[in-house]
Amino acid sequence: MKKIIFILTLACSTSAFAHFFWIETSSKGGIGQAHDIQVYFGEFGSGVVEKTDGKVFQNAKHFTLWVIDEKGRKMQLETTANENYYSASFTPKADGRYTIVVDHKKYSVLDFTEYDYGIFKPEYHSIAKVDVGATTMAHTAAVNPKSITIVDHTTTADLVKLQVLYQGKPLAETEVTVFMKQDWSKKIKTDKNGMFTFSTPFAARYVIEATDEDKTPGTYNEAAYQFTWHCAVYTIN
Repeated sequence: MKKIIFILTLACSTSAFAHFFWIETSSKGGIGQAHDIQVYFGEFGSGVVEKTDGKVFQNAKHFTLWVIDEKGRKMQLETTANENYYSASFTPKADGRYTIVVDHKKYSVLDFTEYDYGIFKPEYHSIAKVDVGATTMAHTAAVNPKSITIVDHTTTADLVKLQVLYQGKPLAETEVTVFMKQDWSKKIKTDKNGMFTFSTPFAARYVIEATDEDKTPGTYNEAAYQFTWHCAVYTIN
């Protein structure tokens, strides 16, 4: 039993402490100032961080990192491998809200029929925001129209308001997980509009995960799969 649980978690199954990407960066930036970003892969909720040269990260390293400004302009960022994260930076040229996005749709097909989970293709999407000076944008950018994403609609300091979208439409009545620190998590359900709220009473990093399954079978890199497992993560830094 322990072996099965470990393998499922390692391969990013729908268990509460599955592997995913999350972004660590300051939520505030300045014009003309280099803004640093770190991309991690592991299990935030249980304190597991994979090494970039380790076996687990080899299937996860083919991600892309983008920054999107208020006008929707996208710029891909170059990343550098460190011991247990990838780093990058960008320099804001104007005030506004910048959305940082990690996208990974090149993960290899996984065969978990032995563990009663089937054959599936994981796809990852991770988001964080950076505000520079005054911003007129009331939400983060949604740039994953064929998969899953989380959009921040927060307007007050004491209540976070997020929306889960799948293929551009609200993902209603779905369960999301909010992680705050090691071994602390909370389950919340979205409403009919894919919205959910929660308070942030502590000065801490909050990581939110939403997942969904597309039962459409397909083939990727000559490997057939039964369904696609979509994972979106939003980090409040």
